[in-house]
Amino acid sequence: MTAFYVRRIGLISAAKFGFVTGAVTATPIGVAVAFIVHAIIGWLRRTLEGWQNTSIDVGLLGKIPVNLIQLLKLSDALATLRRLDDLPWMVVAAVFVGVVLAIGVLSAAFTGWQAFAYNSMAHFPVDWK
Repeated sequence: MTAFYVRRIGLISAAKFGFVTGAVTATPIGVAVAFIVHAIIGWLRRTLEGWQNTSIDVGLLGKIPVNLIQLLKLSDALATLRRLDDLPWMVVAAVFVGVVLAIGVLSAAFTGWQAFAYNSMAHFPVDWK
């Protein structure tokens, strides 16, 4: 009976395989995260815009109008949220690509590390008898 042994796994090939499988597996996660981030950006924009025209009740003196955005110096944050919320498909696409690439790179690193570990142990003699 002839026995065949795998002596070495190519690290680059393993990393490429890991990247592709990680990216494909991350596709549904990327879609979900992208739409969740879009919803959070819209919610934050509406919340901060609601803080612009607020009033504080001071009892007998009545209500004092306050712009919390200027008071808390959040005008730059609100401007950024407005820009992001005005380009919804760009944000969704960017988050999707970012998530898929990040998970693909992590998967490639992990698969390459596993191939390296296998190659480190494959040269030890094994007696199967």
